[in-house]
Amino acid sequence: MKNINWWKVASMAMLAASAIMGFGHDLIEDQKTEDDLRDMVQEEVRKQLSEKNL
Repeated sequence: MKNINWWKVASMAMLAASAIMGFGHDLIEDQKTEDDLRDMVQEEVRKQLSEKNL
């Protein structure tokens, strides 16, 4: 049986986990920005409609 270098295995697993966490964080930031933009647009539309109704 071949001797496994567990330090190398662990470092590759940590590298992969780090990459996945970074990618997930970017997706969350993009979603947050999109939600903020949608909220701003909805608020502006509401404001415009209320001014139009006055």
